[in-house]
Amino acid sequence: MTTQAYGVHLRERIVAARQDGHSAQEVAKWFKVSKRSVERFCKSYQQTGSVEPKQRGGYRHSRLEAHAETLHQWIAEQPDLTLHELQQRCSERLDVPIGITALWQQLDKLGLSFKKNAARQRTRP
Repeated sequence: MTTQAYGVHLRERIVAARQDGHSAQEVAKWFKVSKRSVERFCKSYQQTGSVEPKQRGGYRHSRLEAHAETLHQWIAEQPDLTLHELQQRCSERLDVPIGITALWQQLDKLGLSFKKNAARQRTRP
């Protein structure tokens, strides 16, 4: 099964035909789309007033962006926090469940990543 993006003009015509009282089955047949697509376009129009397609891919805002100051504070207070410890804090204190990769990307974006220096890499005898 392949997905196909339908243009806004076609979506508008489909919604208009449905609003004129025609059944979803009829409209689907006329415009050569699935009945389910007709139902989705109409539902989207009812809920949002628009038939614009939803964004596919691209950038989404992180749930942690609003908590950047808190992350800075935590790391300033305890610079040796691990990603797992930060992940747990985010979940418990901020009520923001987040994966390790997403957390790392957000920290990097905020400039909170660091490179280990030679002193940190040494093992203690």
